Amino acid sequence: MHKSRGFTLIELLIVVAIIAILAAIAVPNFLEAQTRSRVSRVQADMRTAATAIESYMIDHNQYPYDGYQADDPQRYNYWYLPRDISTPIAYMTSANLTDPFRSQRQGEGHWQFADVRYRNTEATWGTAFAEFGGTPTRSIYFDHMMQDVGGWSLVSVGPDGYYGPSASSSTDLYPGGAESWETPSGYPDHPQPYDPTNGTTSWGVIIRSQLSPTGYANTN
Repeated sequence: MHKSRGFTLIELLIVVAIIAILAAIAVPNFLEAQTRSRVSRVQADMRTAATAIESYMIDHNQYPYDGYQADDPQRYNYWYLPRDISTPIAYMTSANLTDPFRSQRQGEGHWQFADVRYRNTEATWGTAFAEFGGTPTRSIYFDHMMQDVGGWSLVSVGPDGYYGPSASSSTDLYPGGAESWETPSGYPDHPQPYDPTNGTTSWGVIIRSQLSPTGYANTN
């Protein structure tokens, strides 16, 4: 009668080692594929939002209010798309533009805290929307913002999960400090754009603006 032979300890260790090597190769590739998918998703959502924002401009002769210093927090949230973008006219199906990289919600009170940030240059740095608490005079940075991003910008924190780096970034988040991202206007504190060529999870935010699908005018 033929007696079957089992695996030796050495053979089992070799199999385990091979599986470990394959896992070490496969897991990082899987995680990178997830990150690339999220980047593509947020960029596609920004394209949709950009079309909606420009359509709103055509109808109302101004971009949607961004909630800066809003005196109606139930309707508007600070630096987010307003419900006006989806009702009564549905320029977008929802103003809830989720940022897939914002893993931590900032409190429990508002439904947009995990969303892509939206800034209306005129509302935040200009004199429009005074009925919502806007400033009576334009900020010294208004012209800088108009030159760099135009009338609006959308920002996702990007794969690193933080807004930045910029000149004011925490050195705890960015060890060794962070260089200021200076655009042609010379504005000193723009967040640096995300660049996947520096690594899938590299620093920087994903940004789209009126002037550029990659963030800032006249920059690479």
